[in-house]
Amino acid sequence: MRLRHNKDAINIIEESNYSIKTLPFLIKENTILEIGMGKGKMLSELAKNHPENIYIGLEKYSTPALSALKKIEENNLENMFILIGDAIKINEYFSGKINTIWLTFSDPWPKKRHFKRRLVYRDFLKQYKEILSEEGIIYFKSDNDGLYEFALEELEAFNANIIYKTTDLHNCDFEIENHFTDYEKKFNELGKNINFIAFNFKK
Repeated sequence: MRLRHNKDAINIIEESNYSIKTLPFLIKENTILEIGMGKGKMLSELAKNHPENIYIGLEKYSTPALSALKKIEENNLENMFILIGDAIKINEYFSGKINTIWLTFSDPWPKKRHFKRRLVYRDFLKQYKEILSEEGIIYFKSDNDGLYEFALEELEAFNANIIYKTTDLHNCDFEIENHFTDYEKKFNELGKNINFIAFNFKK
């Protein structure tokens, strides 16, 4: 599923009307942010279903983000935007409060020496807490069982509020509008369980 690097992708995205250019970008409570958007399959489906909301895909790599841009253009999604950037700088990118953040199939960084790069590490949680509204929720889903266990450990250490957790999202009773990412579709077809956590931060 790895895409061939497109050296022109960043320029194409930055020239698009669907690229966030002015920072910090003011987010509102009806904004949904996906961190690690990839090719934008899930976010574009949500944007199609909910024109009343604003959807932002934060993606570190421009080549997969270009695929997301094509989905936006093909579906005339006036409510979806792309930002190329690193999640550790999230508070430089945004101002305001947001109700929903998705962490979808993040790089597990399996080597122990790389644990601080995982998007559920406490330094990232501090960033998310600053922009999440009081009633906001963060949704985490991953095929990686080790990252799921690490996330639970970090959330407990951070004194976060775990609303719901499961190792089998597709067969659980938690009510959520879930659309498959490309990775999720692949793993579902292989019969791999998908881990899921809904959490926020204690007041």
